[in-house]
Amino acid sequence: MNYNMPDYFSHKLELKLDKLPAKTSDRTNWRFILPGLIFGALLFFLGTYEFFNGFRQPKSSFDDLIGMPDALQYQPLINPTFFDIVFILIGLGMIAASITSYIRYKKIIFDGKTVTIGFRPVLGEKVIIRENFKNYQGVRFRIEFFQFGFINKNKYIIELYHKDPSRIIPLYISTSEKDIRKIWEHYARTLNLPALVNTDEGLIARDVKNLDKSLKEMAELGYVIDNYDSYEALPDTIAYVRRKDKIVIKARKIVWDAYNIIAWIAILAIGGLVIAAGANFETLQKSFSPSAFFITTGICAFIIITAVFILFRKEKLIIKKDKIVNTHKYMLFSTKHDEIPKTAIEAIDITENPASGRYFVSVISDEKSITFGAKLPIKDLRWVKKFLIHEVIK
Repeated sequence: MNYNMPDYFSHKLELKLDKLPAKTSDRTNWRFILPGLIFGALLFFLGTYEFFNGFRQPKSSFDDLIGMPDALQYQPLINPTFFDIVFILIGLGMIAASITSYIRYKKIIFDGKTVTIGFRPVLGEKVIIRENFKNYQGVRFRIEFFQFGFINKNKYIIELYHKDPSRIIPLYISTSEKDIRKIWEHYARTLNLPALVNTDEGLIARDVKNLDKSLKEMAELGYVIDNYDSYEALPDTIAYVRRKDKIVIKARKIVWDAYNIIAWIAILAIGGLVIAAGANFETLQKSFSPSAFFITTGICAFIIITAVFILFRKEKLIIKKDKIVNTHKYMLFSTKHDEIPKTAIEAIDITENPASGRYFVSVISDEKSITFGAKLPIKDLRWVKKFLIHEVIK
């Protein structure tokens, strides 16, 4: 099977199979198009208004001074006309991009035997593709990262998988992870196809008749193998502690990356502003009331303290006799984040983080997931995966 990832326009889509033929459209939602239209129009009219001297003031004595031969004149760094044209072009570009993103779409029809895909491009003729349902290999679940302005979110996608990416169709798309695994399993059962998921080992399949089985039951049937070797060297990035009634594994140290550096720059910048504001408190009192100053300073201090705690946060997995508990350690104290009974665990996989391209271990039940090791090397995550599988199925 190929590791194909088609792009979709929708952020919310559902192909309902309770009544055939089932129909849906993969199209950009208006709530993502309207901001582009509004801000594009504002930039266009602002640039046009200024281009035609809309902001020019009535003639004053200052204009007479400029006309004097000995008057010293300074020219702007950027020609105002050029600046106006740039505003106009950016505005037109945003409007055009918003309109074209709505014009293009895919129409999907499924009658139980044949999948029909109608694609309308921005330019050119409409393309129709028909594919026999028997040629589809499974129902795949994956996560796709998308960015809209300053908003970063995950898009949860369930799709009917085909080896040809042009024939893959979306069944369900949402920006909410609520009940996403149940929905994925529902489509697999309804279509009587394997449930597929992307892991570090590629695309793996789970037979529809085994979707309700726990990891331990899958091991008893021979579908899951215990590859853990107790003599294998412990990864340098992992700390392992055995206690009377539990085992604790955690990352030994904080892994620094670009996100940490950006966060520290922001912390130092906000902290510098707070210190500078405090040093010039008497001057600022002329423009701001003391209450407004202290409220703003308090908010900034809260943001800095919270950010520092998050940066120094460490994840821990506590493996008890009957459950796995995920806790977060913030310097001197810890909080329980989530827990899953061992009998409810259906899968332990290494999954890719779509935002950073890194991998993490996922402990998955029908209702929730626990993640661990988002910044650890993949070879160390494989050790964690083998160890957790061993502890669940032994």
